[in-house]
Amino acid sequence: MRYAYIHGFMFSVGDAVGEFLTEEEKGEFESLTLPQIVKECIGYGFLDLLHAILFKREIKTYIRRNMTPEGLQYVDPPFGQDTSFAEDYFEGDLYVFLTTVSALLDSEIKIRRKKLFGF
Repeated sequence: MRYAYIHGFMFSVGDAVGEFLTEEEKGEFESLTLPQIVKECIGYGFLDLLHAILFKREIKTYIRRNMTPEGLQYVDPPFGQDTSFAEDYFEGDLYVFLTTVSALLDSEIKIRRKKLFGF
């Protein structure tokens, strides 16, 4: 599947912000922030670090392929009916959301790389 990392991440984001809950459940739910979501989505092993790097690369590819003069377009996949909600929970448009995720991935990758390899 094209953009599998983004697609899976968007479902994790949906779970973390309560997107898939009923209105009653949302009242009792406490959402996570985007930095918390990114941190939780990345594990601490070598393969987790590799997946984070590939995820960041996938974001760059998505932006490059889907940027138009009007802005970054929602393309299915990875942004289908269930996963096109980023603007509802986070400031900015899809481009701002994905570049913020990419920047957060950068900082998490540096932390994990330092812990795994010592540099």
